[in-house]
Amino acid sequence: MFKKYRVESKTRFILFIISMILIIFGMVSFVLRPEYVSGSTEPIYETVIVKTGDTLWDIASKYVDAKTDIRMYIYDISVVNEIQNGQLIPGQEILIPMF
Repeated sequence: MFKKYRVESKTRFILFIISMILIIFGMVSFVLRPEYVSGSTEPIYETVIVKTGDTLWDIASKYVDAKTDIRMYIYDISVVNEIQNGQLIPGQEILIPMF
Protein backbone atom coordinates (compact mmCIF):
# COMPACT_ATOMS: atom_id res chain seq x y z
CA MET A 1 0.00 0.00 0.00
CA PHE A 2 2.61 2.54 1.07
CA LYS A 3 6.01 2.62 -0.50
CA LYS A 4 8.76 2.02 2.04
CA TYR A 5 11.85 4.17 2.01
CA ARG A 6 15.15 3.21 3.51
CA VAL A 7 17.63 5.72 4.91
CA GLU A 8 20.99 4.95 3.42
CA SER A 9 22.95 7.74 5.07
CA LYS A 10 21.98 8.76 8.58
CA THR A 11 24.18 11.86 8.39
CA ARG A 12 22.47 13.17 5.25
CA PHE A 13 19.05 12.40 6.73
CA ILE A 14 19.83 14.27 9.98
CA LEU A 15 21.22 17.24 8.04
CA PHE A 16 18.08 17.27 5.90
CA ILE A 17 15.79 17.26 8.97
CA ILE A 18 17.82 20.00 10.69
CA SER A 19 17.79 22.18 7.56
CA MET A 20 14.02 21.72 7.17
CA ILE A 21 13.46 22.71 10.81
CA LEU A 22 15.63 25.82 10.34
CA ILE A 23 13.83 26.80 7.14
CA ILE A 24 10.40 26.38 8.74
CA PHE A 25 11.52 28.29 11.86
CA GLY A 26 12.89 31.10 9.68
CA MET A 27 9.67 31.37 7.69
CA VAL A 28 7.52 31.44 10.82
CA SER A 29 9.70 34.04 12.54
CA PHE A 30 9.67 36.20 9.39
CA VAL A 31 5.88 36.17 9.25
CA LEU A 32 5.44 36.87 12.97
CA ARG A 33 7.89 39.78 13.24
CA PRO A 34 6.75 42.54 15.65
CA GLU A 35 6.38 45.18 12.92
CA TYR A 36 3.81 42.99 11.20
CA VAL A 37 2.00 42.09 14.39
CA SER A 38 1.65 45.60 15.78
CA GLY A 39 -1.11 47.95 14.71
CA SER A 40 -0.58 51.37 13.21
CA THR A 41 2.93 52.80 13.11
CA GLU A 42 1.77 56.36 12.52
CA PRO A 43 1.80 58.45 15.69
CA ILE A 44 -1.48 60.02 16.78
CA TYR A 45 -1.43 63.57 18.11
CA GLU A 46 -3.91 65.73 19.95
CA THR A 47 -3.73 69.51 19.55
CA VAL A 48 -3.67 71.60 22.73
CA ILE A 49 -3.82 75.38 22.93
CA VAL A 50 -1.50 76.76 25.58
CA LYS A 51 -3.14 78.96 28.23
CA THR A 52 -1.49 81.59 30.38
CA GLY A 53 0.52 79.91 33.14
CA ASP A 54 0.64 76.49 31.46
CA THR A 55 3.89 74.56 31.65
CA LEU A 56 4.97 71.47 29.77
CA TRP A 57 4.82 69.56 33.04
CA ASP A 58 1.18 70.61 33.64
CA ILE A 59 0.13 69.70 30.10
CA ALA A 60 2.04 66.41 30.07
CA SER A 61 0.61 65.34 33.44
CA LYS A 62 -2.91 65.46 31.95
CA TYR A 63 -2.03 63.03 29.13
CA VAL A 64 0.70 60.72 30.47
CA ASP A 65 -0.19 57.26 31.71
CA ALA A 66 1.21 55.54 34.79
CA LYS A 67 3.63 53.39 32.76
CA THR A 68 5.36 56.31 31.02
CA ASP A 69 8.05 58.48 32.61
CA ILE A 70 6.71 62.03 32.50
CA ARG A 71 10.18 63.42 31.81
CA MET A 72 10.47 61.35 28.63
CA TYR A 73 6.94 62.37 27.66
CA ILE A 74 7.85 66.06 28.09
CA TYR A 75 10.95 65.46 25.98
CA ASP A 76 8.80 63.88 23.24
CA ILE A 77 6.43 66.88 23.30
CA SER A 78 9.40 69.26 23.08
CA VAL A 79 10.91 67.42 20.11
CA VAL A 80 7.63 67.17 18.18
CA ASN A 81 6.86 70.87 18.66
CA GLU A 82 10.47 72.13 18.47
CA ILE A 83 10.16 73.80 21.87
CA GLN A 84 13.42 75.21 23.22
CA ASN A 85 13.98 75.41 27.01
CA GLY A 86 10.33 74.57 27.74
CA GLN A 87 9.14 78.07 26.81
CA LEU A 88 5.46 78.17 25.91
CA ILE A 89 3.53 81.13 24.55
CA PRO A 90 -0.16 81.58 25.47
CA GLY A 91 -2.28 80.78 22.41
CA GLN A 92 0.38 78.51 20.95
CA GLU A 93 -0.91 75.22 19.53
CA ILE A 94 1.17 72.20 20.45
CA LEU A 95 0.85 68.57 19.43
CA ILE A 96 0.60 66.01 22.21
CA PRO A 97 1.62 62.45 21.24
CA MET A 98 -0.99 59.88 22.23
CA PHE A 99 0.38 56.43 23.09
